[in-house]
Amino acid sequence: MPSHHQDYTLEGVGPCLRLVNADELLPVLTAAMPGWPLTPCAAQTQSPEICVWRHPQGYWQEAPALPEGALLDSAVGTACSVIADAAGAYFYRHPELVGLHCGSVEINGQLVIFPDTYRAGKSTLTAAFAAAGQRVFGDDVLALNKQGEGIALGVAPRLRLPLPDAMSLEFRQFVQTHLGPQDARYGYLRLDNTQLASNGQRCPLGAILLIDRDESLNEPQLTRLQPGDGLWQLLQQNFAEHESDQALIERFLPLLQGLPCFLLRYRDAFDAAQWLTKRWGSDTLESLALTSQPRCDTPDVIPALEPTDARQWQASEAAFEFPLGDELFVIAEEGGAIHRLNTTSRAVWALLNHEPLDLDSVSDTLTGFFAGAKFEQVRQDVAQLLAQFYHAGLIKDVNA
Repeated sequence: MPSHHQDYTLEGVGPCLRLVNADELLPVLTAAMPGWPLTPCAAQTQSPEICVWRHPQGYWQEAPALPEGALLDSAVGTACSVIADAAGAYFYRHPELVGLHCGSVEINGQLVIFPDTYRAGKSTLTAAFAAAGQRVFGDDVLALNKQGEGIALGVAPRLRLPLPDAMSLEFRQFVQTHLGPQDARYGYLRLDNTQLASNGQRCPLGAILLIDRDESLNEPQLTRLQPGDGLWQLLQQNFAEHESDQALIERFLPLLQGLPCFLLRYRDAFDAAQWLTKRWGSDTLESLALTSQPRCDTPDVIPALEPTDARQWQASEAAFEFPLGDELFVIAEEGGAIHRLNTTSRAVWALLNHEPLDLDSVSDTLTGFFAGAKFEQVRQDVAQLLAQFYHAGLIKDVNA
């Protein structure tokens, strides 16, 4: 059988896809990425980065991320893989942008993003916002520029199928009406240009939304968080392999100085989307109390210092500091790990930056700072914290 192939180009990437005897895959790709259209182009002298062949058991794909190739058993699964590789090619060609793993929707002219957490339901929540009348920028990937704007890729939300019976009837009807290409596991939604932003469309960030499904709730709950909660999620949920954590935190920090961060807890995604849409931009959101209690993000399994430890401790000179609200993010050395310090651990860090102190001296100072605190309990906590700092390379023994 003679081989037939067609090459395609994508906005911002160039010629990057070749379909070989796989013309039937094109309408699936077109439906899965309607805002990022594939344009036929002249046959390339060198094979494009992403190549897909028809295979007796499905499709065979090769790409930079799949150097040995991969067999995909359905057109929808292949579309998902192609889109992931196309997004990778897009960010490789645009190092000035950071790619975030998040859902993103436009509400009242601002972009609300919810970073990826395992099985938290960000794709379902993204689709629920579309059903509630909001425009989607993406359910999995968003480009972020240095001006604090989110840039859509133009990829439709992909839902896990079948939908749970517990989902609201109105949402299930919306999905049924808009369901496009699907297989036994996933389905893409067919959204028009009022429901889905096209490739390259921009919107300023308005808030970070951390999400948590809780079947015990009767109605959604929204809690105002510390800015550091949003920064921490963005640092964990990006794929800017070309940038160090230090470079990323320097880029994210200015964007988050005035960006609110919330925790949305809900039982039903559609109810949550409707509930939040009605309240967005109102005084109700601004009046929410700062109730989160961030912690020092260092291991808890490290043995605490002995109560008799008399070593003098001082902050490491090589550390980088990034303040955000009441918190502080510290990097012990160039290219090192990021450590998140809450109010208490930040106070200890400040003391050790001022002068060398031993366990008892730090504990005595903090006991006076926290009214009603007992010295023995404070020393126990400080002994654990100093051990964690030392293990992380944030402090050193001045007499060592």
